[in-house]
Amino acid sequence: MEHRVDLKTAALSQTSPGVTELAVTANRDERTAAVVEAVLHGKAIAIPFAKFNDGRGFSIAHLLRSDHGFRGEVRATGHVIPDQALHLLRAGFDTANVVNAEALFHWQSSLAHYKGAYQKAVRNPLMQRRLATQRIKGEQRAAALSEKIAKTRDLTQRVREIADSVEGRITFSTSLGKEDQAVLHAIVSAGIDVDVFTLDTLRHFPETLETLERTEKHYGIKIRVVTPDPMDLEELIAHDGEFGFRTSVNSRKACCMIRKVLPLNRSLKGAAAWITGLRREQSAERADVDHAVWDADLELIKTSPLADWTDGELDAYIKANDVPVNPLHDQGYPSIGCEPCTRAVSPGEDPRAGRWWWENEDGKECGLHGRERRLEVA
Repeated sequence: MEHRVDLKTAALSQTSPGVTELAVTANRDERTAAVVEAVLHGKAIAIPFAKFNDGRGFSIAHLLRSDHGFRGEVRATGHVIPDQALHLLRAGFDTANVVNAEALFHWQSSLAHYKGAYQKAVRNPLMQRRLATQRIKGEQRAAALSEKIAKTRDLTQRVREIADSVEGRITFSTSLGKEDQAVLHAIVSAGIDVDVFTLDTLRHFPETLETLERTEKHYGIKIRVVTPDPMDLEELIAHDGEFGFRTSVNSRKACCMIRKVLPLNRSLKGAAAWITGLRREQSAERADVDHAVWDADLELIKTSPLADWTDGELDAYIKANDVPVNPLHDQGYPSIGCEPCTRAVSPGEDPRAGRWWWENEDGKECGLHGRERRLEVA
């Protein structure tokens, strides 16, 4: 019988998902294929060690976390020994195969004896206190900013409050929907320095691409266009086909990850704040959106200056300020995503009913603002 030790709790692992094996010699394409396979089917990624002193397995685990953003289980198999427990954990492993249940004592002793290390790592037990302090300070800054934003309903003043309260690079990811167009208008009006970018999934409506060009001309700015990694996209299509996203929720989320989530993660790296166009009225899943929160995964303040705005306020702002909008909004598309995944909605339908309409109505998010953003397995 196979036994596994959980490196974070030092207990025998109780979960037993299927695995996709990844060799220590795996190149980038092979790593991407393994990540897609694991996400699609809820599998762990197992990295076999032929010898305990073969360090390539540690490098592969680190790359899965740092380059591919994989948040599922990474398991060490083969010839691994208790003395390597902390090193495995720091490199990004979650579990390790053990010879038998009796060997668990030696793994527990190793994890208890070696508390941490000073070198930078994917996971470093000595960094936990520092990260906890960072989280507390981040939450305090976000709460203070949220209060400042709530004191005014003027959108231009709200984005100014964000700029005045944040030290470091501020980013704004625009989908070119009407919420984001309103926020962009406020950013330009405020004259603040913001890194504005949009995610081109390579499956946008022609009207969305036309709106991008029209918006740049209207405001005299250049919006940075971020596209999926070609190799990641090639692996996804090879694995699941051009329209595999309609076969299961996991397949669709894998597509969103490659086309949206990973490019977003790359664009947000190193930013101090992220401005979004989220509103509470958009969907039940967004009903609790706050003006500013600390995002511990991305280590930045995520802001939503439109959080408490009503549909009426938004439409009035757009009309009063001649904000360019996507013509699809007037054709029954309140929420606009990729063309194959979006349909018009009927009067009275939920605004996001047209997104992935073949799926269950609950929790329809692409992952940009949900738990799947960091490639957690659904």
